[in-house]
Amino acid sequence: MKQLFVKQNHTDSLNLIFLGYGQDGAIFEQLKDSDCADIALVYDYENEDFDSSVYSKYKDINLISWSMGVMMAPKVLDKNGLLDKVTVSSAINGTLEGINDEYGIPLKMWNATIDALCESAILKFYRRMCFDAKLYEEYLKFRPQRSVESLKSELIFIRDFTNNPLVDGFFYNNAFIGLKDKIISPVNQLNSFKKTKTITQEVECAHYSYELFKNQLV
Repeated sequence: MKQLFVKQNHTDSLNLIFLGYGQDGAIFEQLKDSDCADIALVYDYENEDFDSSVYSKYKDINLISWSMGVMMAPKVLDKNGLLDKVTVSSAINGTLEGINDEYGIPLKMWNATIDALCESAILKFYRRMCFDAKLYEEYLKFRPQRSVESLKSELIFIRDFTNNPLVDGFFYNNAFIGLKDKIISPVNQLNSFKKTKTITQEVECAHYSYELFKNQLV
């Protein structure tokens, strides 16, 4: 995994953002201009490398997770002794299960993505993630600088990581479900969060929505 601070003024609180598959920090570095506490990103899930010490001084964490980051975050933070610092948690277009026929992206579809991954398939993914041409054009200005090999490695790692058990007793406080999401079915997202005490909010947006991230900062 990669970790990046985009805003670091040594505040007591931290906005910790777990990104989705296929990302880097480029487009989210714009968040540094927000009037809020420190911001750190976690992304590029090709391995379990994670340095918890860089967050040790923070008294509390506002967890914002997107897409496959919704599944990754609680498991990673629990393993590294940071989950108890999370005071508020928000899920954006993702589920705790991640890859699941009823509660996420179907496994068959995920495996097919691995088998067919190439440059054109990656661009198609980013296009579906953005839903409309205008958002896609804006996103491509900050397109992640990731190789096909890196992205394939990440797909395989995420698939295997979903086999790790869910964190007992953890649920997100809030979940934002994009009704135009073409990556993770909104129906599957709703089905997942119905099992928990998570407050869900349906939003007219695609899988990727910069404003949703910005609005969850504290």
